[in-house]
Amino acid sequence: MKIIPYLYITKQLKIMADLKSFIKKWDGRTLEDDGEYISKEFHSFQVSFFNAMRKIAASLGGEVVNPCYGHYDMCGFVKRGDKYVFFNYSNGCGRGGRSHVALKNDGNWLTPMYCRTAKHDKDWTGGSNNNCYFEDCESVIERLLNS
Repeated sequence: MKIIPYLYITKQLKIMADLKSFIKKWDGRTLEDDGEYISKEFHSFQVSFFNAMRKIAASLGGEVVNPCYGHYDMCGFVKRGDKYVFFNYSNGCGRGGRSHVALKNDGNWLTPMYCRTAKHDKDWTGGSNNNCYFEDCESVIERLLNS
């Protein structure tokens, strides 16, 4: 029987609580669009998203590398050892000048996120896309890191 240290369990529970809080705060929100500029509201979401991705990466024994902030999308890589997984989140804009955040499967939106294996932190083509919602991305990333 493997004994899991108390501090590890406590850290994992904290990460899970932080991710639930992130989803509760942002899921289903419609964010303001500033046309050619990223709105302050969307930028705040981007910062929160990458903080959440860093927690997911840390929980898997990895780190987020080469994060890219786009105009209503974002991407980066989770690196663990010599393995990389590329992730991309795009909630799309253009719905009446607003941007909808979908982090959980509510049955109304296409999956806004995908992950795939990569050879390095600049491998933009990598393996096959694995579509998912943010709420499921940790298990998808873990599976891809272990493949």
